[in-house]
Amino acid sequence: MKSAVAATAILIASFAGTALGMTLMALTPQERLPVGFRLEDAARFLLMQASLTAVGTLIVWRRPANRIGWLLSAAALLSAGQYLGAGYATYAVFGAGTLPHADIAAWFYTWSGGWLGIPVGLVALTFPDGRLRLRRAKLGAALAFLGSALIAGILALRPGPLLNFQLIDNPFGVAGLADAEGPLLAIVVIIFVGTIGLSLSTLGERLRRSTGDERQQLKWVLAAAGLMGALFSVGLPLIFVDWELAKFLFSVFMSLIPLSIGVAILRYRLYDIDVLINRTVVYGLTTAAIAITFFGGIVVLQTPLRAVTGGSELAVAISTLASFALFQPLRARIQTGVDRRFYRSRYDATRTVDEFSVRLRDEVDLDAVRSDLLSAVRDTMRPAHASVWLREARR
Repeated sequence: MKSAVAATAILIASFAGTALGMTLMALTPQERLPVGFRLEDAARFLLMQASLTAVGTLIVWRRPANRIGWLLSAAALLSAGQYLGAGYATYAVFGAGTLPHADIAAWFYTWSGGWLGIPVGLVALTFPDGRLRLRRAKLGAALAFLGSALIAGILALRPGPLLNFQLIDNPFGVAGLADAEGPLLAIVVIIFVGTIGLSLSTLGERLRRSTGDERQQLKWVLAAAGLMGALFSVGLPLIFVDWELAKFLFSVFMSLIPLSIGVAILRYRLYDIDVLINRTVVYGLTTAAIAITFFGGIVVLQTPLRAVTGGSELAVAISTLASFALFQPLRARIQTGVDRRFYRSRYDATRTVDEFSVRLRDEVDLDAVRSDLLSAVRDTMRPAHASVWLREARR
């Protein structure tokens, strides 16, 4: 009952803060807003906020003993506070200007996001049960707290115009911090790099030690992280084509992490994750290779063909045909390589069956066929016992 009340309170607070902030942005005349403060700019990250809120409240409700739900809920509430602060300050500065203490709201929005490093870092260090079980995880948690406190403090106390609201001077700026800001930011970067390294090391160690459900849970999140990284790599050229679309897609990609956490902890169809990882790795690498071939072919062929054709259409056509022709061979080779490296038992089983089928074509001795069949079954299926019964032919 208490967990249901807590989950409901988190859901209402997160939704209300986000909705109120977005409403204030919508009420502000859009033509007055600079780039970055428009309604569509904030709306692009709503999916990330919604996934944090939904997954956090669901885990708090269904698995209240698991701290991951509380950490995701804390991240959702911090993000909702940022939406509220940004909306309030935007309306007060660029809108009617009737709301008091616009400088305080803008100041809060500027530094509050720095604290997001704590729940995000702790989720990475303690997944899937929310407990700091390794010494390196405890060190990573300490670095996450230190780095978040430093970046929030720097943003809260740096003198001059606020980082996100250049029209407003920091009401709590400390003049002496200006000279130390550069070295402090360098320390923050080093701390966060160390935290990321410890998080990856902790996840790897937990995966190595884990068994059963916990291993499947870790695979879900690592698969989502790998997919997110692959999508980031593929979508990176969009930055130079359409920055606004790229921001929206990157928000969608980042939403994969909280969604995968929710699936893993609530344990829905965890047995399918190996197939999902396999397909993700194979098709992700195949897509990347085809993309490199396509764009590389255009770059290589465009210059010599321009003199003949006067344009780049032929280079695009040739690259497209080459990409289509290479898809199946590349996918097959990548599938074999992935099976050999990550699914060795499956790779060995496939080789065993192939070798048995080759021997079967030329074998005429029935006893030898039975022996080979039993050997193939033992090597591929690994049963506790195997035997072959042959019915005698009727005369």
